[in-house]
Amino acid sequence: MQDKPQRLAYSYIRMSTEKQIRGDSLRRQLEWSDAYAKKHDLVLRSLQDIGVSAWKGKNKQKGKLGDFMRMVKEGVVPSGSYLLVESLDRLSRMTVMDALDLFREILRAGITVVTMGPPEQVYTWDGLNGDFGKLIITLTIMVRANEESERKSTIIRAAMENKRRLSRQGVKTNQSPPLWITAKKIAKGEFEYELNDRAEVVRWIFERSAEGIGFDTIARELNAKGEPTLKPSERGWFHTSVSNIVTSRSAIGEYQPGETVDGKLVARGDPIRGYYPAVVSDDVWLRAQKFVHRNRKGGRAGTRFSNLFDGLAECAHCSSRMYMLNNSRSAKQWQYLVCSANFRKLVSASGINGDVSNVPVCTKGTGRFRYDLAEKFVLDNVMEFGADDLMQMRKVGAELQNANERMAALTLALDDLRTREARLLKLVETEDEAEIPGLLTALKTRTHERVAVEKQLDAARHDRDVLAARQRSLDPASAIQQMRKEWETAKDDATRYGLRVRCNTSMRNIIDWIAFDSEQNVFTVVLFGGLRAYRFPNLKGIRARGATVIPQVVDMGLFIDGSPQSFDAAMAEKVKRLPLASEVSLVNDVRYPKDSDR
Repeated sequence: MQDKPQRLAYSYIRMSTEKQIRGDSLRRQLEWSDAYAKKHDLVLRSLQDIGVSAWKGKNKQKGKLGDFMRMVKEGVVPSGSYLLVESLDRLSRMTVMDALDLFREILRAGITVVTMGPPEQVYTWDGLNGDFGKLIITLTIMVRANEESERKSTIIRAAMENKRRLSRQGVKTNQSPPLWITAKKIAKGEFEYELNDRAEVVRWIFERSAEGIGFDTIARELNAKGEPTLKPSERGWFHTSVSNIVTSRSAIGEYQPGETVDGKLVARGDPIRGYYPAVVSDDVWLRAQKFVHRNRKGGRAGTRFSNLFDGLAECAHCSSRMYMLNNSRSAKQWQYLVCSANFRKLVSASGINGDVSNVPVCTKGTGRFRYDLAEKFVLDNVMEFGADDLMQMRKVGAELQNANERMAALTLALDDLRTREARLLKLVETEDEAEIPGLLTALKTRTHERVAVEKQLDAARHDRDVLAARQRSLDPASAIQQMRKEWETAKDDATRYGLRVRCNTSMRNIIDWIAFDSEQNVFTVVLFGGLRAYRFPNLKGIRARGATVIPQVVDMGLFIDGSPQSFDAAMAEKVKRLPLASEVSLVNDVRYPKDSDR
């Protein structure tokens, strides 16, 4: 004789907030469910939705109740099973018809619903069909549950709207500011803010991002240093935790009032400038944003940013970029630059008289160039790197910083005005006709303000460009030599990496390209739109490590009429292909023609 299968009982416990767990309700529900299951010889299983609301049916959509309903449909929960709840409002606080549909779906599947009470109530499909009074009471409970949630929601929305109104009047009402800011209560519903000890790490993150360091790299550096996360976590820093900080406008003091709609924070009104104490300047914030697109686009260039010629080195024969290659055939590994097209055996389709075949992109770029020597030769000999302009650079840099700060402030103000203008336009399209005249007046005011700020921004941009032009003659070259000294003595990889990234950026302001010629076994550094060029030999062998070279140096200003300002791109391309013949080369010297020589 087969044993009768045991019936299942599912205890469903739902609480809207985690705070409710601290009370006695959870213990009482667990004890009652366990006692009921033992009394009726049921196998008890538990389902819990903690912090999940039933007002809009989230517990059915994404919670454990939804999982239970799917198991019922799939037959995992058999007919005749029990669902134990504290009360019917634990299942749903939706509108009465939606709540009734859910309840009917459960009962129709043969599930018995039991509520804790008191008094304890048992609901079945047949039971409700035969008891009209009980059905009315059930509907009444559902109506009250929904009305209570609606009432609470109305009260909360009104309170939040009042907080937003006060915030726009200058009252600091947000008790949960960003984690680098501490909120101190000074009155009921009012706080004052100050930067805390986490502000320093936030500034460091922005500075690294502004230097072009990726979010993944910054996260690894923070983890390597053992820097605690802003919100305590044993998992450490991630790409997203750094990204959220860098892209947050709270860092420049903005507060965006909003409210939660269907689980998502929706902005309400315009952001409030100057609400929080700024942890970084507008300029630093904007510079950090410029490099956001560089993140998540490939791995880090080693622990020291190995290739200073990144974006500059190309094959003289096919113009493909030069690829960094490690030589692993000996214990002493060297790094070499090779033509990427030749190394990867890249081909292109070519056809003659209808016959198409694959032709190698580059057959001449077969040479290997020792990278460490190439870097040393360029840094040692390109004279434009040697001028000691640090004092002038600091002066111009300070003026440029002020100009950038002004531009950043105007840019943010312009973004804010454009957002306000767009919102007013949308309101004009959707509001009642009676409201339109007032909206049009406000829109006209915003448009005038935007045009005025645009003019100010254009003037500020012109001033900044003038200063930037002055700085370019001082900053990149002297900064390169200064950064070289610093990375050669740096004690940690993170500092060395950041300095070399910045150095690469500065080199791009001076060097146009570096052409590697495998046939002549030389590489040529071209500067200033092709007006000047340095040519170096490709030395090989272990003894080459300590070698010094005297490069060929060509100043094309001696042979081309006109100043660099009038020198065009077509001529630069012509110079790029011009061979550095001995009769036009100057050894270890750069001379400029005098007026009498022209």
